[in-house]
Amino acid sequence: MDVFDEGGAPELQQFVLLAQSARGAACAALIRQVLAHPKVFVFGELLAVRNVRELAGTEHTPALALLNTFAYGTWSDLAPAMAATLDLPMALKLKKLTVVSMCASEEVIAYDVLQKAAAIDSVRELEDLLISLIYEGLLRGKLDQRSKHIKVAHAIARDVHPDELPRLAAKLQAWRDTNTGLMAALEGQARAYKDEQSEQAARKAALQQRVAQQMEKLRHSAPHMDMGGSSVGAQDGYDLDEDLPMVLHGEGRRLGGRVLKGKHPPGGSGRRAHEDFR
Repeated sequence: MDVFDEGGAPELQQFVLLAQSARGAACAALIRQVLAHPKVFVFGELLAVRNVRELAGTEHTPALALLNTFAYGTWSDLAPAMAATLDLPMALKLKKLTVVSMCASEEVIAYDVLQKAAAIDSVRELEDLLISLIYEGLLRGKLDQRSKHIKVAHAIARDVHPDELPRLAAKLQAWRDTNTGLMAALEGQARAYKDEQSEQAARKAALQQRVAQQMEKLRHSAPHMDMGGSSVGAQDGYDLDEDLPMVLHGEGRRLGGRVLKGKHPPGGSGRRAHEDFR
C-alpha cells in the first residue's frame, strides 16, 4: 500500500508522541514541523493531544489556528496575516489540501475553478501540482489538457471537524435505514419464492398420486372391457403402459381423446375406459 494512502497517518505518530511532552513554544515549533512535513496530510490525532489544545488563549494561539486550518480548512480560510507566516513547503501543502478537498466532492472539475480556489497562477503550475498529488497517492484521476479539467476517480479523506459529526451520523443512519428496508424486502421475496416452490411441489405430488391411482385402476379394469368375448388388450392391440399420457414428463394433464392404441371395441368400451380414468 502506498504510504500516502492514509494521508501520512503513520508518519504523524512520531509527532503525536513528541507533542505529549512538548509545551508552549516547543509545541508550537513542533506544529510547524508537522505542517511542513511532505508526507503528513492528516492532523486529527495531533489536535487531540492535550498540550496542543492548551495553546489556545496563549501567545502561541496562531500556531494552533494554523493547525486547525490545515486540518479542516482550505486556502481561502487562511487569513492574510497567517499566510505571510507560511514557508514554501507549508504553502504548497495547503494548496494540495485545497485541491484534494474539492476533488473529494466533484467528479469533474475545471482547471480555472481549482486555480482560483488554491491561488494558483498558471495552468502549468496547476498541472504540476495535480501530477504530484497523483504520484503521491493523494488523488487518482485523469487530466484532460484539451478541455482543461480533471476527471476524479478518488481523493483521500481529510480530517472531520467535530461540528460535522452530527451531520455525518445522520447520513450514516439514513444509509442504515435504507439498507434495512432493502434487506426486509429481499427476505420477503425469498420467503414468497420458497412458499411458491413448496406449493408447486405439493401440487406435483398430488398429481403424481392421482395418475398412479388411475393407471392402477385401468390396469385392473382393462381385461374386462371386451365385447363378444374378446379382450380389449389382447385382440385390439391396446397397450396401457404406452398409451397412457405421461403426465409426469409434461406430455399432458389428462388423457384427451386418445387412451388406447388401435380401434375402439364395439359398444364404446374405449370410451368407458376414458371416462373411468377421468
